[in-house]
Amino acid sequence: MKLMGVNYFPLPFPYPANIRPPQQRGPTTNKEHPMATVQNFFNGHKKHDLILMTILLALALIGKVAHIPWLFTAGMILAAAAGGIPLLLRAISSLRYKVISIELLVSIAVIGAIIIGEYSEAGIVVWLFSLGDLLEEATLEKTRQSIKDLVAMAPKTALKIISPVDRDPIEVDIDDIDQGDYLLVKTGGQVPVDGVVLDGEGHVDESSITGEPNPSHKRKGDQVFAGTLLVSGTVALRAQKVGEDTTFCQLIKLVEEAQDSKTEAQRFIDRFSQYYTPLVLLIALITGLVSKNIRLAITILVLGCPGALVIGVPVSTVAGIGRAAKQGILAKGSNVFAQLSRVDSFVFDKTGTLAQGRPAVTEERNLAGVPQENLRLLASVEHESDHPLAQAIQAYAQEKQVGERMALLPVERSRVVEGRGLEALIGEERILVGNERLMRENHIDLSAADLPATSTHVLMARKGRLTYALGISNPLRPDALRTLTELKSMARRSQLILLSGDRQENVEATAAGLPIDQMKGGFLPQDKDDFIQDLQRRGHRVAFVGDGINDSPALTRADVGIAIGSGTQVAIEVSDIVLVKSRFSQLVSTLFYARKTMANMRENIAIAVLTVVLLLVGLFAGYIHMASGMLIHEISILAVILNALRLIRA
Repeated sequence: MKLMGVNYFPLPFPYPANIRPPQQRGPTTNKEHPMATVQNFFNGHKKHDLILMTILLALALIGKVAHIPWLFTAGMILAAAAGGIPLLLRAISSLRYKVISIELLVSIAVIGAIIIGEYSEAGIVVWLFSLGDLLEEATLEKTRQSIKDLVAMAPKTALKIISPVDRDPIEVDIDDIDQGDYLLVKTGGQVPVDGVVLDGEGHVDESSITGEPNPSHKRKGDQVFAGTLLVSGTVALRAQKVGEDTTFCQLIKLVEEAQDSKTEAQRFIDRFSQYYTPLVLLIALITGLVSKNIRLAITILVLGCPGALVIGVPVSTVAGIGRAAKQGILAKGSNVFAQLSRVDSFVFDKTGTLAQGRPAVTEERNLAGVPQENLRLLASVEHESDHPLAQAIQAYAQEKQVGERMALLPVERSRVVEGRGLEALIGEERILVGNERLMRENHIDLSAADLPATSTHVLMARKGRLTYALGISNPLRPDALRTLTELKSMARRSQLILLSGDRQENVEATAAGLPIDQMKGGFLPQDKDDFIQDLQRRGHRVAFVGDGINDSPALTRADVGIAIGSGTQVAIEVSDIVLVKSRFSQLVSTLFYARKTMANMRENIAIAVLTVVLLLVGLFAGYIHMASGMLIHEISILAVILNALRLIRA
């Protein structure tokens, strides 16, 4: 990120081979300007340069104490030269882009101090400025740790095979993998690309993508992501997304681009800096001409450097977004946090957001026979289907310990009855499994089922009689009530609204007991988009929380779109914030970090402005001089940096 023409945020670590840094994505040239070569040398040896200046200043002080004038003068001049030359080069580099930078102010002040014989002022000012610059760089490197950790986990190599059943792999560089290639991942190995499992099975640690601590069981047909770790088993997969297109690399780029983005406050400060620096130069010139006091004019140049103001906002941005990213909260830009901190209406989708995305058995009715035997029969029939309701029943049966593969009964014949269910033959017995329509068409009495209207019913009949019934629905997330209650208390004047495509009675049943102000059912994606537009026309700032797939119009329309997803490509593209861990409770943390980051920015701006005012008042009152003023100036920069670092520990 460039601040007044100077790159304050150099990346102190290499990108992985499959990610090109943003500054390298345009046309490049191998020729480098000679001045740039010298400047790069100094930039690469900032620490050594500061040590040299410190030694020279120490020799100068020894000369002063020992009454050796030439040693004192030489030490101060050499210290000023050691630190002043790189400053001057940076100032000239900025001027080439028509930017008047802070370095220009300091360079003119140092040269002026040497001309009027104030060697100690020149040496000390340059040393303090260089010290502050090095502290800023070290601090920003620390705040960039979230990206650095992600980059370190990027896969470097892969095991390539010629077919899904081949077990004689060749290790290749990650850049040599193309879409459609077959790859092998063994126990303890990293998944190198986004792909689909074609053979084998195992457990994958997906914490680098989803944040979930428990390994996920992967088998044929399941999706796997680059950067995750196979903790057990062996799988063969086909590459679907490689290089920059993988979910893992998209996450890295998302965090980096967010940290380099600008808030409204930062854009204002950038515009302010373009006019402020020439204004300080003009004031110093006028002061020197009117008062004939060159020392005062030079001091104005030094104290007029708005270092804390320029660094205060971006360091808060980097620290706040970096800290949130470590918690699995990925924001597309610091301005998203600014928008979220002002939101007064939170609109939620139901399925996949307030309610769990996958259907689950919520009601059970055993109407005739032994319950375990009935559930085994039902699970055996549903094993023939890949319908989501069948999967819910399989999961329920496994929880009851009767859905294990070896416990299922053999189905001799099965037939799908379109829109109704299944008809199966187990042994000599005909089994009907499906909805009410299937039962009525087969003259089955349903009066005994007594399942709630808010559930989807799966019924089973044997020998012409209804024997078993399950109610299946999308239950609330276990943390929904606590999260909404905390959100309501944090944003007391905010309204919470639930929109869903489900029936109104189902929506009301879902929201029962929740602190929801409005609940609307039967809403199609376009209806949600229209509803949000209406809120915005009435002056509300809206955050929409959805799953990032079916709700893309609403996520895009809202002032802030928040996707509760596992970092999939769709969620990343359509939303402003991605809650990678898929935890609804992260909404509270997201609002917390947004407010803390914006408050930290305001605090840093206040510190910077107050410092400049006090320095100028002290200067004209005769209490502040060049060296002491520069010391206070550098202390203010350190103060805003330390203040921003509090976000990392928040």
